[in-house]
Amino acid sequence: MALSRWLYALPILLPAAVMLRAWAMQAPVGPFIDETYSRGRYVLQDGTSVPISRAVFGIPILDRAISPLAIIFSPLVFYDDPRLWWQCIVFLTDAASISAILMLESLRNANKGTLFQASFFLPTFLGQFVTLGCVSPVFVYLFYALSPLKKYSTASARQIDWAGTVAVLPSLIVAFFLPLGISLFHHDLEVRHLANWYWQIFPITGCILLFALSNVIKPFVANRQIEAAQQRSQTSLKFLGGVMATLSAASYWFMLLSSPLAVSEVFIPSYFFELPEDSLTATFTLLQYDYILTSAAVLLWLVYSFGDLKNAGVCQLSWARILLSSIAIGCTGGPGVLILVGWLTRENMLAKVEHAKIG
Repeated sequence: MALSRWLYALPILLPAAVMLRAWAMQAPVGPFIDETYSRGRYVLQDGTSVPISRAVFGIPILDRAISPLAIIFSPLVFYDDPRLWWQCIVFLTDAASISAILMLESLRNANKGTLFQASFFLPTFLGQFVTLGCVSPVFVYLFYALSPLKKYSTASARQIDWAGTVAVLPSLIVAFFLPLGISLFHHDLEVRHLANWYWQIFPITGCILLFALSNVIKPFVANRQIEAAQQRSQTSLKFLGGVMATLSAASYWFMLLSSPLAVSEVFIPSYFFELPEDSLTATFTLLQYDYILTSAAVLLWLVYSFGDLKNAGVCQLSWARILLSSIAIGCTGGPGVLILVGWLTRENMLAKVEHAKIG
């Protein structure tokens, strides 16, 4: 049974296979990074020259790891390529929604003491270096294969730490949205570049803040009954989901209404068999695939999860209704809203697992 589950879930890995092809398109990016690093300046297409930091944190191994990432993101934060800027307005906001879900899964009792207690840190940290499009399919594949419904068969196992749930939003605001907002909108390009350095380490700062804030809040909610804690947690989840969905939808519609570019140009890659010739196009293409394939992997995981719930008799929705609802939500709110709605719906259904026939 366990082996069949692993084999059954193999299609979840397909986005990672496609992402490996996208990685092969990055030949122009390496020389661009080396050249920019060696001269210590990024020169925009209009001739503006911006100093590039080689070290910010004073920790050599961290500075060496983040420096290439900050250079790769320079065309985005300096608005040197409008395609990058408009695509990432949506991509990175939706990435925050996925990060919120990963944080919440890391706080679930059933995941404590397992690999998935690091559900937020592992995929986001590794994704900074090899893209979420590569990491997320592997991670959600493992998550699905190792998380049959019986794992959530008790109220205690399903429970998500309420103090942690409350801490998710402020952690994301400080670690993710604040440096990202500065790096995209500040009038000073040097400040944008510096802020992007701090955004790149959001997996680290987000974990620290989540842990610290959870422990500050926890004494105020200790010794509560499981049912009361679950009710409070559900209320917090709905509020958090509403805030994140609003942000994702707002960025999606901001792009649709304000971008001078066609939606197809922003989201749909123009390269697969052919290779981009310049570093800007190569970076843009990589981020396009990163967004599409990360979203695809998470949605595939949700589809498989709903399949389990249907097999257990918990989900009474037909696949046709799920498909049509998903299309409507995805078109009106964007992929980030669809992922959030899917996860929250799964969460509501998990509460019924205790009384289902799950074998």
